[in-house]
Amino acid sequence: MAASSRINSSLPRIRAVIGHIPQKLKTLRIDINRSRLEILRRMVTRLLLQLGIFRERGDPYTKEMVDWWLMEGDLREKFFNVLVPRFTKHSGPYTALHRLPNERLESYVRKKRIFYRNFEVAVLELRGNPFPPVIPEPEDHSNSLLNTLLKNALRKRIAISDKSNSSV
Repeated sequence: MAASSRINSSLPRIRAVIGHIPQKLKTLRIDINRSRLEILRRMVTRLLLQLGIFRERGDPYTKEMVDWWLMEGDLREKFFNVLVPRFTKHSGPYTALHRLPNERLESYVRKKRIFYRNFEVAVLELRGNPFPPVIPEPEDHSNSLLNTLLKNALRKRIAISDKSNSSV
């Protein structure tokens, strides 16, 4: 298989997500079709890991790739001044992919027949973003009124049973 056919076969996938990478770095969180997010996750990780962290800012290949992926000047500055220093301290995955419930959309054929299309939706976020987490932390209800009353009732019950056992 020729190298050109391997490159050309991946071009539609690259074109599908090329506009989402600047949006991702701008908003730090994006929710779209799950299959596109999996491709986008690999590309963002590669952009951050290989170009931003392991190569220097003045490297010609890094400069060319960042100019190609990030067309806006403020995104380039954010990439080098905010995101790369944040992720140089971290090891491991730089993104988190969370699956959301499927979307069911109505579609029509010639305004007569109705059919439904299901879309798998997911959220891709950069780690360490300032937004609330997609999956919230479990809340601590140990100090709620009901739990406090139950704890005290249990302590009294245990104390009473210990007194009755020790007196026997």
